[in-house]
Amino acid sequence: MLDEPHEEPWPGYDHRSDQAEVAAYLNPEQWAATEALLRAALADLVDPEPEIALRRMPERDWRTAWHDHFSLVRIPGARPIVVRPPHIAHDAKPGEVVIDLVPGLAFGTGQHQSTRLCLRLLGQQIAGGERVLDVGTGSGILAVAAARLGAATVVATDIDPLAVDAARQTARQNQAADRIEVREASIPGTETFDLITANLTADILQYLAADLATALQPRGRLIVSGLIETRLDEVGETLAGVGLELLAVEREDEWRAMLLESADR
Repeated sequence: MLDEPHEEPWPGYDHRSDQAEVAAYLNPEQWAATEALLRAALADLVDPEPEIALRRMPERDWRTAWHDHFSLVRIPGARPIVVRPPHIAHDAKPGEVVIDLVPGLAFGTGQHQSTRLCLRLLGQQIAGGERVLDVGTGSGILAVAAARLGAATVVATDIDPLAVDAARQTARQNQAADRIEVREASIPGTETFDLITANLTADILQYLAADLATALQPRGRLIVSGLIETRLDEVGETLAGVGLELLAVEREDEWRAMLLESADR
């Protein structure tokens, strides 16, 4: 099960495939009324009509079924970070930064490598008192981590209203709403920040590169992730082209995150 959306192609992915699989979950009463409509629609769209397979799922409490797929996430370092789903008890150790997170529709649970890489870099970069921007905040996990690590203020933006609602809820759950402003927006055009996080995709990072650079204070730092290894150099060249210097690359499996710095102005 994929815990978060994969907008980047994974190694070995072939976009030329002529096969696709679609799964839907319906109760028996819904299926009786839906099957004929579905078959008729598929007959109009696809020739020959695709195979439809039915399987009855065992009864269970689907409201808590997600518990099976989410566990504690630990980010080691000088300032360890722990992401805790609400169904798991955890006694925080001295110095640990604990983030309470209810997995929902928005991207960012800590289960995915790109999120863990960003959390690792945040733990290294925040000394205290920074003004932080989290672009594409999703669940708000990185914004809350920044606040918990000592950022003075955090602006968290997302163009998805569901993500905006999720991020506000995450900030409230972690008693950080007083330091996190969540906006339905992209990159603020008239504000600058000491640190920016952008856990997006290669294409979006390239599209936003100039705006990200403009939103940094002189010698401000940028954390970007959501990159697979084969796109790293390409995105790095784009960011260098808008005046950002590469300081470090973090790696986990095939995923990469970069830490960059803006020049003096």
